[in-house]
Amino acid sequence: GIPLGILMARSKHAQTLVTPLLDIMQTIPAFVYLIPVVMLLGIGKVPGLIAVCIYALPPIVRLTNLGIRLVSKEALEAADAFGASYRQRLFGVQIPLALPNIFAGINQTIMMALSMVVIASMIGVAGLGVPVLRSISNQYLALGLLNGLAIVALAIIFDRVTQEYGKRLQKHRHGNHS
Repeated sequence: GIPLGILMARSKHAQTLVTPLLDIMQTIPAFVYLIPVVMLLGIGKVPGLIAVCIYALPPIVRLTNLGIRLVSKEALEAADAFGASYRQRLFGVQIPLALPNIFAGINQTIMMALSMVVIASMIGVAGLGVPVLRSISNQYLALGLLNGLAIVALAIIFDRVTQEYGKRLQKHRHGNHS
């Protein structure tokens, strides 16, 4: 997702092509992602993982693109003035300055992937979604709710960890090492 976001930031043509695809991907219901994957790859862990990854891709692509585009022209001109190559400018200036947006994209991607685990368990992906799916299909509503709350707790933990890591990177970047 991050490389695609960088490509979109570099090329208006890539952005013109990819943006409508991301728009479509974000409006399609989660269940619909399973149809082509199951038709092409069958039922199992790999097709489920592919469906989850495709479903969770748009936020990281969009926010990486946004972060790279928001880097100030002054910062880019300064890098050019010091003779930075494209690679040095990208990895030394643009990506570090875009990290808050990139981490927001990573955060949203994790949240979307976790929201898809129960649906992916319908095509044979073992993991967090299986207990929820079994509980619902056997009408053990309390157990289903408890398992669902475990997924929510995991999502909250991932959210807090990625936010804190992003904040620490920001502090480090600004020279505040407390």
